[in-house]
Amino acid sequence: MKIEVLKAQTRATRGSSIARRLRAEGKVPGVLYGHGQEVVMLSLDGEAVTHAIESGHQLVALEIEGKTERALVKAAQFDTWGAALLHVDFARVALDELVRVTVEIVSHGTPKGTLAGAVLEQPLRRLEIACRADDIPESIRVEVAEMDVNDRIHVKDLALPPGVKAMADPDTIVFLVQETREEVAAPAEPTEAGAAEPEVIGRAAKEAEEGAEEGAEKGKEKAAKA
Repeated sequence: MKIEVLKAQTRATRGSSIARRLRAEGKVPGVLYGHGQEVVMLSLDGEAVTHAIESGHQLVALEIEGKTERALVKAAQFDTWGAALLHVDFARVALDELVRVTVEIVSHGTPKGTLAGAVLEQPLRRLEIACRADDIPESIRVEVAEMDVNDRIHVKDLALPPGVKAMADPDTIVFLVQETREEVAAPAEPTEAGAAEPEVIGRAAKEAEEGAEEGAEKGKEKAAKA
């Protein structure tokens, strides 16, 4: 597995105003904790860390002022619209350490059952797995070309990489090919007079931004001592 390298700098200050200033400079605030060591507040290049997360990299190498720390991406907070990364949490990890992470399940091929008008459905899109930190796959690829109408693929049918164990129920359906059914739209429910109060999106975004820094760091000192 490729380990994404991210350059980071330590920072001594915290708070929503500092976090906003960092983001205005194209940076993202973060924290590193775990393994009984001190919690370290970080500043990272926003474009680099966003690319790493969106590419599915969970194991990273943080280069912090001449020192390299292996870490897992434990949490990433985005704004209300899912466009801007607000904060990221990292947990220290050893390469031979057993970890539990969630990876994406992707299909490969076109099911032959779709030629008869059926459709491929995927009830399970992400799978929790257990493996060594250096064995984390970027995704689980499943061949679906031979699936016919009414065929199903369960968790127990997945061909997982060596050393990777699925933590989900073995009988959970991952893919199925089934015939389409025409659905009759239900009549609209009568509405009462008066308009409903709209969701205050701006307020939610502001709360998410201001809470990202303190919310992500709160409790990490306790985790670092575990």
